Amino acid sequence: MQNNLQKKSQTRMIVATSLFAISIFASFLISYTSNIGEKYWVLTRPLAKGVQINSSDLALVKAKLDSTITVYASEASTVVGAITQRNLEAGHLIAHNDISEDAGVMDREELSLSVRAADIPTSTRVGDLVSIFQIHDTRNGEAAVDPVRVISGVFLSEISRKSANFGSDLSITVTLSREDVPLLLAATSSGRLVVVTSHG
Repeated sequence: MQNNLQKKSQTRMIVATSLFAISIFASFLISYTSNIGEKYWVLTRPLAKGVQINSSDLALVKAKLDSTITVYASEASTVVGAITQRNLEAGHLIAHNDISEDAGVMDREELSLSVRAADIPTSTRVGDLVSIFQIHDTRNGEAAVDPVRVISGVFLSEISRKSANFGSDLSITVTLSREDVPLLLAATSSGRLVVVTSHG
């Protein structure tokens, strides 16, 4: 009788030890498989189409993708110096067809503008596409002049709201086709610029 009890006790001990060992092994296996993956390039900030990617624009993230998925730029890919082929958002994996080595597609330039804090929506963020209007305020009985849409679909690449109070000026940087730069510069010569954000 005592031998049977000892055998049962030993069996329980073996089963308990085995289950404990299996649970430990399973936790290590889960931890290991969750860390398997390759590093891929993502942007740290939104970039407009037709601009060159700098090292400061990039970060590496680890992602586990199916081995058949080869559309994204891995750590081994050359991304620094490439030209964007479309507007790209921050934090997204960069696809190979999002970028080009052809410097001929680099047709965008950045232009810094000063606008009143009241003339740009507070919800406007870097990466938004905006329209810019030229407004002439009427003074001393002058005839009213209709607002003029200067340009649409401009990529907002930077906005500085530091110490900008209602009515004060702030600085924005837009990325646009080099052919449109003179048009926008001419609009700064009179009146004021108003930024309108489109959300669909």
